[in-house]
Amino acid sequence: MSEYQMNKLLFETGRQHKAVESISDETQLAAYDLTPQEREALKAGDIKRLYELGANPYLLRRVFRPRFHI
Repeated sequence: MSEYQMNKLLFETGRQHKAVESISDETQLAAYDLTPQEREALKAGDIKRLYELGANPYLLRRVFRPRFHI
């Protein structure tokens, strides 16, 4: 069920209207039941890996805007 938790974290981060390069705040990560792989991908801002782990593409784009180049 950690896929849900990861998407919930991305949703909550997106609601703050902040564009981030990564999510590395341990306090923020501790509030969610994430796998070690999800934690590492969030800390690294690894969009491809997060997608492979089940992150919603819309939420990835919303949260990690600086990592997308147009």
